[in-house]
Amino acid sequence: MLRGMDVRIVLGCALIGAIAAGALALAGGTDFRARSFVIRVPPDFSGERGLALARGDEVLQRTLDLADEDEDVGWLRGRSTAELTSRLDLSFTVEAAGREQAAALATAYAMAYREQVPRRAGLTTRGQGTRTAQRTLGPVGWTLLGGAAGLWLGMALAIVRSGRVSPKRESPPAPRPASPPCAPATRRTRG
Repeated sequence: MLRGMDVRIVLGCALIGAIAAGALALAGGTDFRARSFVIRVPPDFSGERGLALARGDEVLQRTLDLADEDEDVGWLRGRSTAELTSRLDLSFTVEAAGREQAAALATAYAMAYREQVPRRAGLTTRGQGTRTAQRTLGPVGWTLLGGAAGLWLGMALAIVRSGRVSPKRESPPAPRPASPPCAPATRRTRG
């Protein structure tokens, strides 16, 4: 199967994929990602209303104030997400250039949202901050991933190309000769 495959196409696609993915990752830089949660949210502050409150300017500005950051609200909005979990709690993810900065912003995001939720009897809404942040994939990881994707694409292109420009076409198999006739019956059997 691999005999007729053009290796130049495969290696070229892998190299192009690795270079493109690596260049895009280098342009973005290495970031750290931290996640925090607000759990046991009252029903009227979960769902779409809770997400709208979490992405509002008031919560984002309070987040920046709590984390002692000098950035503007638009910067934080572009580098953070707020999502609903399966239990209708809220999850906040923040990406930043430093490990401590990402962890501080994620924790401050949960604290700022928690401040906006009024206290209810019998329901203890809690914010859970993060202790550390994880490194994102980074330039090396994206380069390897792009190279693997390019390798896969190159193999597919080489297989398609070898099927289209095959120098010899095989003809269908020749018909098989007919079976010899049966031997004549010798006597009749009773049944």
